[in-house]
Amino acid sequence: MTNDLLDRKLARAFTHLDADRSGVIDADDIIALGSRLLTALAEPAGSPKAELVMGGLADFWQDLFTELDIDRDGKVTPEEYKQGMTRLYAQGGPAYDRSFRPMMRAILTIADTDGDGFISPQEFHRAQEAFDTRLSPADAEALFRRIDANGDGCLSVDELLDAVREYYTGTDEDAPGNLLFGEF
Repeated sequence: MTNDLLDRKLARAFTHLDADRSGVIDADDIIALGSRLLTALAEPAGSPKAELVMGGLADFWQDLFTELDIDRDGKVTPEEYKQGMTRLYAQGGPAYDRSFRPMMRAILTIADTDGDGFISPQEFHRAQEAFDTRLSPADAEALFRRIDANGDGCLSVDELLDAVREYYTGTDEDAPGNLLFGEF
């Protein structure tokens, strides 16, 4: 069972995954998402970080496909996505830790372009641009400050992973993670 907020966030997330805007998600969309992220974040395709991201996305797709593609046609519809993501991730259980968390950790690792283990405001904004969230620099900065739980001026991968979990599982209208992927 979802609520309106979670339904809207899942619909927004679906549009990020549907790279070719065909109305369904398939393996090509996942590859295109990875390629778009690598390009936007200036990560060379053959680098260890790039391989980690593409591997994480491939594992995520396999889990997504296995669990969400109810009719086994090789495509995930918006309804299959909403029902499956709610079933698999809304409670933040083992499926989240098995496939979603490693995929997001890999993506956040390439967002850390200077390799210091933290995401700066500039890196955060570049990642927002890579995900095509259409957040203005001021809105990205405000969101960054809200996600920065300890107020140290940088985001740890864990702070970002908490925001991602909040986005995909939370029903609190005021949660900082709600705007992680732009307006919905």
